[in-house]
Amino acid sequence: MHLATPDHPINRVTLDVGQERGGESGAWAALTPDEARRLARLLLNQVGLAEESTHAG
Repeated sequence: MHLATPDHPINRVTLDVGQERGGESGAWAALTPDEARRLARLLLNQVGLAEESTHAG
């Protein structure tokens, strides 16, 4: 499904975190590009910390 059109572009990034128990629609977020980049940096930072603890233990 395409929501954007040339005269009405979408400038949000959507994040769908999946379905809840029972198959109901799960949580989602509509982020600005800057918010999405900040979230990506935070997630990558958490990945690095998790990898460090895995290798240290």
